[in-house]
Amino acid sequence: MYLIGLLAIIMAFWSCQNDVLEPDLKRGKEDVVHKSKLQNKVLMSESLKGNFIGNSHTRKLQVYTPPGYKKNGSQQYPVVYLLHGFPFSEKAFIDMDVWDEWITPYLFSQEYPDFPAEGFRLWVDKLIADGIIEPMIIVMPNAGTEPYGFSFYTNSDLNGNFEDFIVKDLVNYMDKQYNTIPNASGRAVIGHSQGGYAAFKYGMLHPDVFGTVASHSGLLFVDALFHPDNIINIEQENAEGFTGPDPTKFLTSAGYAMSAAWSPNLNNPPFLVDLPFEFNDQGHIDLVPDVVNLWHQNDVFSLLDSYNNDFNSLSGIYFDVGLLDELGTQLAHQPVVAKLNAYNVNYTFETYEGGHHTHMFNRLKVSLEFCSDKMNM
Repeated sequence: MYLIGLLAIIMAFWSCQNDVLEPDLKRGKEDVVHKSKLQNKVLMSESLKGNFIGNSHTRKLQVYTPPGYKKNGSQQYPVVYLLHGFPFSEKAFIDMDVWDEWITPYLFSQEYPDFPAEGFRLWVDKLIADGIIEPMIIVMPNAGTEPYGFSFYTNSDLNGNFEDFIVKDLVNYMDKQYNTIPNASGRAVIGHSQGGYAAFKYGMLHPDVFGTVASHSGLLFVDALFHPDNIINIEQENAEGFTGPDPTKFLTSAGYAMSAAWSPNLNNPPFLVDLPFEFNDQGHIDLVPDVVNLWHQNDVFSLLDSYNNDFNSLSGIYFDVGLLDELGTQLAHQPVVAKLNAYNVNYTFETYEGGHHTHMFNRLKVSLEFCSDKMNM
């Protein structure tokens, strides 16, 4: 009898403890605390249907919703569109494993980005809890292509309309499926590498869609690719002539990918692109002016001449680059800074001691805070 009585007392004590520690279990659903979520989603992109090369129009997404978010709640949240560079995956910012094939001796980097130990979701949760950023939704789309990898978030006769996929399909999807602030003041686009290029481009061409932009290690000046050092490297990568993309030839593969985005030629098999360079009789590379001109039509530096007023109308412009960038991207930013100054565009530009992606989360924290401060002002 003593043991039965003791057990009853213990059970009663546990019951009282539950009443104190987990009060939400005793309340109505409206009082339940909603935790943050990071979910896999799929979007069927109308803009990518029927593209020539056969890229899938079924696009995977990762969507972060902050603590307190209710699907049918009344509160509207700003949205950050976070665009990957490489790896070409919606998981580029959340899964270190997708970087494995890029951290190799034959590519330019052997160091992983500074992934937070707690993972992306809890990392963002802490930024919110610490008051660094306001509660926000973050969506990470997959914009990879086959076989070129890079889409450069550009409408292409070959790859499909990747710009429309982001600016139209994805934005419409987010506004319909989530409690968003459905205008430019509540939207920011942040990108890394090719995504950083797209962020600037979208800010110029679509200021009615995105009110704030941020670029990390972005390709903002195409002519930097034609620097003599890069041309020599491309010559060395292709001693036997151009034979298509090759994962062991980064600059060459990037050249094919940019051509697929900016100078596709469906009548030029087998790779269906026009490259901006060709070998001359002496075995050295010359530039092809007509193709270079097509690239310039998509170049952020060149677009500034026509869209500087649109760009300056944004709520905020942020960009940065590492001084130890393995691709030399830091050198390409200076002409852009000079042109922004010439057109009196308001911006924030920073440099840091790091490589192309080694400080990815350290810098993303900065851009998220910047965008949080600028959105919905």
